[in-house]
Amino acid sequence: MKIRFFFIIFFCFGAFSYAQQTQTGIYQSNGRDKIWLLDITAGANIDLIRSGSVPESGLLGSKPEVVPALGIRLTRLFSDKIGWYTSLHINLFKSKKSEYSPSSIGGEVVEAFVDALLFPFTRIAPALDAGIIYRFERDRWKIHPGVGLGYMYYLPDSESSKTFMINDSEQSVSYRQHAAPLFLNVGLSVRHLLSRRGSLVADINFQQPLQNSHAELISHINGIETERKSYRTSTAGRNINFSLGYGITF
Repeated sequence: MKIRFFFIIFFCFGAFSYAQQTQTGIYQSNGRDKIWLLDITAGANIDLIRSGSVPESGLLGSKPEVVPALGIRLTRLFSDKIGWYTSLHINLFKSKKSEYSPSSIGGEVVEAFVDALLFPFTRIAPALDAGIIYRFERDRWKIHPGVGLGYMYYLPDSESSKTFMINDSEQSVSYRQHAAPLFLNVGLSVRHLLSRRGSLVADINFQQPLQNSHAELISHINGIETERKSYRTSTAGRNINFSLGYGITF
């Protein structure tokens, strides 16, 4: 419900702003110059993963549903109609390991030590993408829909195993997790010129992984496989970003 509300507000804001400027009939002769844009933004990243009621979904790690996000975007408007962009989003969170992932006291101590030593760098999850944008511009309002491809960090790839003895039987558990890094980005940027060089910027971006993320758990007793669980999904890493910021024209 919250996501739909944000969508409605954002798109209505952009559409109304552009329509209002169109009615004025005012068009600046330098509005479509070949220029560079640099935007710095801050906002929220919302996770849209859908696991449903599948029991095996717990095999895959997770992240908080809503996390803070920072962004920087460079755009080159090289023609009257289109341009290219490259963007870096930095989401701030700590991923949660799957309950099925084998662990030891020693391993948890080392992980906690590294986390404390390298904080806040251990909370950084970057997403880098690049693509093309189309220019809808009128007077002080600039609306740039765009599409691109990118590479993100969502969950760490991991492999772990544990072996122990129960009733003179050797039992082992192995776990593997892989999160798809490639994604399709569809976005919309709305900017309002405050001065010749400065703009207020509002961005929305939807990111859809292009590959499945998966996790697998295998159990053995005395070298004989006794159980295998696996889970695949195309929604791990699916998210949406809302952000506001300041843009520089040069």
